[in-house]
Amino acid sequence: MSLVYVPLTWVFTSSLIGSSAGTVKTEKSVTGVLGLDVTLTCYYEAQEGEKVSQVVWSKKISGGQSIQIATLNAEFGAHVYKEFEGRVKEKSPLQPEDGTIILKNAVQADEGTYQCRVITFPAGNFEADLKLTVLVPPLPTLNPGPPLVEGVGQTIAASCTAEGNPAPRLSWQTEVIGTNSSRTFDHTRSTSVTSEFYVVPVRSMNGKELTCVISHPGFQEEKRITHVLSVKYLAEASIQGHEGWFAGKDGASLQCLCDGNPHHQSTSGPGKAFHPLY
Repeated sequence: MSLVYVPLTWVFTSSLIGSSAGTVKTEKSVTGVLGLDVTLTCYYEAQEGEKVSQVVWSKKISGGQSIQIATLNAEFGAHVYKEFEGRVKEKSPLQPEDGTIILKNAVQADEGTYQCRVITFPAGNFEADLKLTVLVPPLPTLNPGPPLVEGVGQTIAASCTAEGNPAPRLSWQTEVIGTNSSRTFDHTRSTSVTSEFYVVPVRSMNGKELTCVISHPGFQEEKRITHVLSVKYLAEASIQGHEGWFAGKDGASLQCLCDGNPHHQSTSGPGKAFHPLY
């Protein structure tokens, strides 16, 4: 999977925990991208005379329970609990007031609410919650429809499918006249969207481009997949070479030309031209 990092706008909030206590600063919400590292910030602005003993990170789970992630202590170092071993990295050098951690290689199961608990002396313990959302960029595909034949009527020219979290947005760009319809399917941790583009085939569409445009918050820019239309149509024959004929002319010949799709075969002089659609 080719993944793209999306620059994030962090919304910092400050909460005054008590009249004689410092300030805990964290983000209300953080957005990461599948497979990339995400930073969970927790910083305590201590008042004069306060000292931060350690910072403890945990993740809330169902039933009001929580699982411990890491304990950061400027004197004794960082301890990462078994379930998160190899996936959590603290900032270096470790500082008492800065409890920021980096969650490596984010997966969808990482989504949820995280709690940063700051243990201070003599003011006590203070907590702040942070919600993590993990984006899943889609891997879009475009599938051409059945062969387009002039005169057949409305036919699907192509379908485009993309699955991600949140749901991707699909649109079409083309100079060809047509209609489109979309279907959405919700899965446990993602949503897939399929858009179909329909045309009434005419020869003027042959060789025209039909582009599916995919938008998603996990992309730095929109992705495009282009399909070149091929329309089969009957040949229009024309005869050339008879201009300027006169009685007794030597080497007189006629040429039969056809412009159908697929390509025709023709003969010069006595004979015939034919087209595969006949």
